[in-house]
Amino acid sequence: MARGIGNKVTIVGCGPGSVGYITLKALKRIQEADVLVGSRRLLGLFPEVRAEKLVLGKNYLPLLGKIASLSARKKVIVLVSGDPGFFSYAKLVINKLGKENCEIVPGISSVQLAFAAIGRPWNDAHFVSLHGRKSELPRLAEAIKNRDAVAVLNDSTVSPGFLCRYLRKEGIKGKRVYLCENLSLQNERIRELDLSSLAETEAEGMSVMIFLSE
Repeated sequence: MARGIGNKVTIVGCGPGSVGYITLKALKRIQEADVLVGSRRLLGLFPEVRAEKLVLGKNYLPLLGKIASLSARKKVIVLVSGDPGFFSYAKLVINKLGKENCEIVPGISSVQLAFAAIGRPWNDAHFVSLHGRKSELPRLAEAIKNRDAVAVLNDSTVSPGFLCRYLRKEGIKGKRVYLCENLSLQNERIRELDLSSLAETEAEGMSVMIFLSE
């Protein structure tokens, strides 16, 4: 068990992209911060907050020690996209500091927003993140073959076009696919496609793909 570190570190879910999807409790915690930790994009959402700002990038492992040290005397808020409990930096922070030293403020995930946009419940869905994880492709293919609804978080490492070409090689067909790009932002785009047309499609920025059995 981790020892007490002073102030609890608060991990705040910042939603899918737009400030309009950040909860009131999350905004309250952010405004109380002495130190804000997050990606450049997330820090850029709060220019008015007069806190020390630490950019989270490739330094994400060394930064854990600094977060622990600063929390002894300051209110440290760690910003994560979407919801902290869904494929986020929160897991590393909690493992480092101990859950008793962390407060988690939930957020709205891009997957929630994607299912809301297509008007489908998501309680039966299977979720996979391919953010830098090409090793997950075989497991994903198996899930798409055997489940009625699968949601996939994509990035430039595994683009929608690349993924669909891979799935077709695995013999997967007859799936309805929704490609949801830049959710909650002004350039949001949601398209319903099949695998053959999606195989020649690329997406802008981060995207969510939903595979449904027809």
